[in-house]
Amino acid sequence: MEEQKNVNHTVSSFINDNEIPIQHLIAQKDIIYSNSMIKSVNKVIKHQFLFPKTTADKNELEQLLSESVNTYNTIRPQFSLGGNTPKETFTGTVIQFSKYSQKFKEQLQIRRKHHQNNQCSHCK
Repeated sequence: MEEQKNVNHTVSSFINDNEIPIQHLIAQKDIIYSNSMIKSVNKVIKHQFLFPKTTADKNELEQLLSESVNTYNTIRPQFSLGGNTPKETFTGTVIQFSKYSQKFKEQLQIRRKHHQNNQCSHCK
């Protein structure tokens, strides 16, 4: 019998009780879709936009998050989208690979300048 990862036997015995109407589904086995795409977006937002900044309070963090999501969706080109931004892809903009290389260079310069001016000791 194949050993399953991440199986909690207490939880398994609980949901296998006939009186409990819960179906135990295992990711990548029973579920054909994945949340890996949103996990990837969250990782970019956290590591490229939020973690390098220091925020004083919740309001400042919310403002930074709003700006970061806007940049991610409307300014930052995505290789996986052929150089389009998510908004361009959503609105049906035709992919132009030549535009991607120019946008990539522009964003690289912006990120370098941002990291040089950053308070984070790892980025200096």
